[in-house]
Amino acid sequence: MLFQHASELAIRATLFLAQQAPGKLSPVHEIAAHSGVSKAYLAKILQRLTSSGLVRSFRGPGKGMELGRAPNTISLAAVVHAVEGPKEMDACVLGLGLCSEENPCLLHKEWLPLRTAIHNFLEKTTFADLVRVVEKKTTHRKTRVLGLIVANAEASRTRERKRL
Repeated sequence: MLFQHASELAIRATLFLAQQAPGKLSPVHEIAAHSGVSKAYLAKILQRLTSSGLVRSFRGPGKGMELGRAPNTISLAAVVHAVEGPKEMDACVLGLGLCSEENPCLLHKEWLPLRTAIHNFLEKTTFADLVRVVEKKTTHRKTRVLGLIVANAEASRTRERKRL
């Protein structure tokens, strides 16, 4: 189960849309800039997400993209399936197309438990979960930065008092 780069970009784009306020339309160029990819390439990926109903596209004035469903109903697996197809979830770890239960590769039995765990993780993890993780990290980072600012200010005041 080796994921394509397109799946990573689809996850980034979907996460970006999940972080937006409900009803806010995000233009493709904005999503592309946030994802660090060209607008043309991302547009192709977003077409796949739109075809699967995970994303909605609006044309005309104020055009843009939004999630097609609530973030808590979109799993990581749904996004990977939309981009790569369900067959890719069961791909060979060595990249061999002929690997299966009937015709296993050398690592098939060793890879199976890990593949199952990854598959279960992707199925149960939603974009609402990811948004919570991002918000928690952002809040922690902001708190840490604020703490550093306060500590530096205190240190400056202490140095100033010692000079006087």
